[in-house]
Amino acid sequence: MNRINTTDAVIGHWPKVFEYYGLPPVTGKKHFKGKCPICKQIGKFRIDDRDGRGTFICTCNAGDGWALLRLTQKKEFKVLADEIDQLLGIQRDKVTPKPKASTVADNRQKIITLYSRMPELKGTSAEKYLQSREIYSHHPIEQIRFCEKQPTYKGDYQAMWALATDSRGQLCYLHRTYLDGDRKAPLDVTKKMMSLQEASYLAHAESVAIRMSPVDSTLGIAEGIETALSCKQLYGVNTWAVLNTALMKRFKAPRGVKHLIIFTDMDWNAAGHAAAMECAHKNLLSHNEVEKVSVRWPDRDDFNDMLQNADEVRQLVFMKKQRETA
Repeated sequence: MNRINTTDAVIGHWPKVFEYYGLPPVTGKKHFKGKCPICKQIGKFRIDDRDGRGTFICTCNAGDGWALLRLTQKKEFKVLADEIDQLLGIQRDKVTPKPKASTVADNRQKIITLYSRMPELKGTSAEKYLQSREIYSHHPIEQIRFCEKQPTYKGDYQAMWALATDSRGQLCYLHRTYLDGDRKAPLDVTKKMMSLQEASYLAHAESVAIRMSPVDSTLGIAEGIETALSCKQLYGVNTWAVLNTALMKRFKAPRGVKHLIIFTDMDWNAAGHAAAMECAHKNLLSHNEVEKVSVRWPDRDDFNDMLQNADEVRQLVFMKKQRETA
């Protein structure tokens, strides 16, 4: 059969292919923070996906998506093409290959169905993984469940599935942490996010977070799940995970919150602090019920590292200016 169909059809779909094989995501002009999947050097690898061809660059090599698969998967082109045909739903016996019709709504419903059948973390290897990080929860963790059989390009592992919703209660993202028993799975990328809404909706979604506990008058937010759970354990404050700095900037505390605590990582490039300050500024100027915003950070790394190794914590406190009444 004419394999030109596969090479043409995969153009523009390399991000999905890379996710399937557990390879780093497209980073554009920025370098991937983890290891190069070829030479294992840290901070040297990036995927710019020029013209939708999956192009990558590292000090050890450069090429298109097919070259990256050949170097990392050690499979023949025919085998890779067959796998990609199946992944993208390519009908090779047709003149114009078309991907299988699958909408975001279909994927979202599939995730909801699978998630509803999964157990909570208690008594699973995911609970043991968290305990290995010194995280001990005495109450059910909302919005996170255990996937006993998580398919990956290296076979089946386990995973923590977490659902992130916005201020309207709409499901926005699935976050997965890949596990091998009570430790992270031996994959190049062990944490992934899947969009569960159209990009046009996500661009304006507000207060996206994994709401792991109820709203309280004092509410904390942090980037990662483990960081948020660590903050809950350290300070007794219900803390939500906002997934990344971009979403932290857009977070506005819901009704009933008087004190918002923003737990930020100590990043070398100050990305965490920049996002925390933008979030604080947004909430201090918003017409919500927040009266006080605290920004806290450890001297090194994040609050899970602090929980395990102990460290000093710094804090800035801001009070909302009361509006004058006529």
